[in-house]
Amino acid sequence: MVVTDPLSWQYFSEGPITYGSFFQGEVYDALRETAVEGWSMASYDASAWKPAHEVALEGNISTAGNPNMPWVNDYSGFELIGQFGQTVKQINELTALSVEEVRPGVFVYDMGQNMVGVPRISLSGMKPGTEITLRFAEVKYPDLPEYEGNIGMIMLENIRAAMAQDVYIAKGGQETISPRFTYHGYRFIEITGIDKPLPVGAVKGVVLSSIHELASRYETSNTQVNQLWKNIIWSSYGNFLSIPTDCPQRNERLGWAGDISVFSRTATYLADVPQFLRRYLRSMRDVQRTDGRFPDIAPLGGGFGGLLWGSAGITVPWECYQQYGDTILLSEHYDAMKRYIQYIIDNTIEIETNLIVQTRSWGDLCDWLGLEDEKNDKSLVWETYFIYDLELMAKMATVLGKATDAEWFRELHAARKDFFNKTYIEPETGKTLFSAFVPEKKGSRIDIQTSYVLPLAFNIIDEENRNKVIANLAETVRRENTTDRGQQCPPYSLMTGFIGTSWINKALSDYGHSDLAYRLLQQTSYPSWLYSIEQGATTIWERLNSYTRTDGFGGNNRMNSFNHYSFGAVGAWMYNYSLGIQRDETSPGFKQFVLKPMPDPTGKMTYARGYYDSMYGRIESGWKVESGVIRYTFTVPANTTATLYLPAASLRDVREKTKPVRKCKGIEFISEGNGEVVLKLLSGSYSFEVKKDYPLAARKRKK
Repeated sequence: MVVTDPLSWQYFSEGPITYGSFFQGEVYDALRETAVEGWSMASYDASAWKPAHEVALEGNISTAGNPNMPWVNDYSGFELIGQFGQTVKQINELTALSVEEVRPGVFVYDMGQNMVGVPRISLSGMKPGTEITLRFAEVKYPDLPEYEGNIGMIMLENIRAAMAQDVYIAKGGQETISPRFTYHGYRFIEITGIDKPLPVGAVKGVVLSSIHELASRYETSNTQVNQLWKNIIWSSYGNFLSIPTDCPQRNERLGWAGDISVFSRTATYLADVPQFLRRYLRSMRDVQRTDGRFPDIAPLGGGFGGLLWGSAGITVPWECYQQYGDTILLSEHYDAMKRYIQYIIDNTIEIETNLIVQTRSWGDLCDWLGLEDEKNDKSLVWETYFIYDLELMAKMATVLGKATDAEWFRELHAARKDFFNKTYIEPETGKTLFSAFVPEKKGSRIDIQTSYVLPLAFNIIDEENRNKVIANLAETVRRENTTDRGQQCPPYSLMTGFIGTSWINKALSDYGHSDLAYRLLQQTSYPSWLYSIEQGATTIWERLNSYTRTDGFGGNNRMNSFNHYSFGAVGAWMYNYSLGIQRDETSPGFKQFVLKPMPDPTGKMTYARGYYDSMYGRIESGWKVESGVIRYTFTVPANTTATLYLPAASLRDVREKTKPVRKCKGIEFISEGNGEVVLKLLSGSYSFEVKKDYPLAARKRKK
């Protein structure tokens, strides 16, 4: 037990850290270090310290801002609880690769990687009192006419109101700049206040994250796809920092719910994050409004986004349950989820039309940063997510034994699904239609990627129209498309935004178009996942064209993050479809799981391999196309079983090593047909060979 007397508390305000802020950086005066040297020792002279005084809340709480969000300095509702979830700690250290004197006395160091953390800079022989200023940026101004006068300098416009600088006052001798009460998102460090450049070996970057180690790996024959996977990893490192933030560099760094909603499935494969996400869901409940609305931002509260953002309060618990089998999380979060569903029913559905209209304001976001978002009917996208939320609620209520609730959710799900098909789908063609939400366009066709992706991914389309809708989605991928700004995009372009992008490859693969999914994954022209790789990206960008070598920042100097994981949600498809490591929904936590790898039907990618470290051990999956055959390798950990779906015409075309499958121990034949052979695997390692003459692209999900 620790006993303390608040009346004896003291403070000292003349120490070396004179200022510390996440956004604005740290000011450190090393000349003051002697004043606190040995402060934790009994022999320390604390005569200069002053009695501590309590600052009451009354009269000291801000009343400026949005009344629907808690005041940032109102601590009256705070509850002291035990820490849970991963803390922030150092996970790596980088060394600068190069330095350039871009102006006299202005030295810019390139860390070679967009990272999140703090610098660790070694100094020697500085004159006492020398003031050294560090500024941090993700990018530099390129050598283009519109940036004349700034070429080579660090670009800070996208940092906005965050000062993002550290100031260090030297004491002389051997010393180290190592801030403790701030962090920065950066690749470049600008150092001024020194006469000559420091050696690159003296400039290091301490990488900070709540992801302490990875739980998976993905590698292919396509080096650009491998870089995309690495970029997803680095953006996860940088934005899983105590909370899941949208970006780590500008004056935002907030727990936007929409971002983690679309990324949570990928996140659960990348790292072991059940308690990290549980902590975030606790913060969502803490700032849930009294009417049941989940916040768009947590733990701050408030924000904008609406139904697609608030749905994180339902989608994230489901992803955690499926990945880790955690029913306790469902129990503690259930009432909040049910209140949110009731909020949607009571406050967002228009009685006259039965449409979800929310508040009809700009802040009711749709497919954020989608290149055709203005061509969409927002209510269609909102309806798909509400239907998905209802499906998940029925499943979670069933898991928790709430039979009455589960039946209510199922009935509401069926009713909204029927309403969707009658309102948004043209029966003759399967084209998506505008509703009365956009009165001047009611009945006209939408026909863009996102409008098909979501209802297909969530299994909303009626069976009689499904094939037509699938064909329409495929056509939107194969054809040229035009952005809202009039730019023509080539075939196989990614026209979706934060919401649609997370589901597009899943929808394509589920309905027999993995060839198109692989075309999208490996496309390099704008807009695509690999376009940023070709521009030199080392993290996932907020925009698919945050920077280009020809157009620079494209006028988006301010609203532009170069570390934003949302478009990296394709990571889930890499694990679930390319490698085929999937959950068995009836057995959460990977006690039983599915292996359903899909080699690239286009032939461009010739191998993929990787693993996921489940709670039971490492699950491995890989495939490689060789002359006449495809070789598959799998590892099923101890005390688990896997259902394997192998693309093959029949069991006769499959060998385990050199043996016929029926003669192998640990393998049980289940079925064949529809272009696949289904086997049950006991724990162990396996190597299969399959003849290559089968229609990969035509393989469809079983219903």
